[in-house]
Amino acid sequence: MNLSYDVCGDCETPDPQWVSVNKGVLLCNECSSIHRQLGRHISQVASFFIINIFKVKHLKKSRWRPTQLAMVHHLAAAGANRFWEHMLFEPMLTGQNAAKIEIKRPERKPKPDDPMHPNKADFIREKYMFLGFFKKPRHLNIENLSHQLHACVRTGVLQTSLYLLALGANPNFMHTSKGTSPMHVACQYGQVGQLELLIAYGGDVCIRDTFGLTPIDILSLFI
Repeated sequence: MNLSYDVCGDCETPDPQWVSVNKGVLLCNECSSIHRQLGRHISQVASFFIINIFKVKHLKKSRWRPTQLAMVHHLAAAGANRFWEHMLFEPMLTGQNAAKIEIKRPERKPKPDDPMHPNKADFIREKYMFLGFFKKPRHLNIENLSHQLHACVRTGVLQTSLYLLALGANPNFMHTSKGTSPMHVACQYGQVGQLELLIAYGGDVCIRDTFGLTPIDILSLFI
């Protein structure tokens, strides 16, 4: 499968062979090893070419579900990395009456030849563990975010779902009036990419709706 994007999302090394499944970011060998150190609850690393215990996977040497691989490609190609680095390019005022100019923040993104420690490792921890460059609303309401996620997963807009999940939306949230979770809704509307993303964030394929049906039960009715 040819890629239309060809650099590591964390240091811009060409020809990345790994990916963080739950972040939608392509990674080089060095950065993928740092992601594994963060733990599976932060970054799930995989190779593009194993269903393994990490969600950091190799692009060529791992086994992929076709729907999972398609979800990762969709997010990466849609620029998911911009979510995690938004504040690096946030417009800044250079003077009292100056116009906003898009320039980098003082934090510098590592380059391919920078050392893993401390440069790449510190940047990756700040980016993913502490969400240091991620644009967060001033006030967060997890229930409201989960309601938005419940509505969003009926569409193919994975980027919005990724943003909501990163903010803390619950993939297993049970909508009180509808009696379904985002997992059920994604299956009802045949949005398997959304389903794969929800699973990457802890979505439960065995959760039951008010009728006692699981997401898999729902999916089987529509395929």
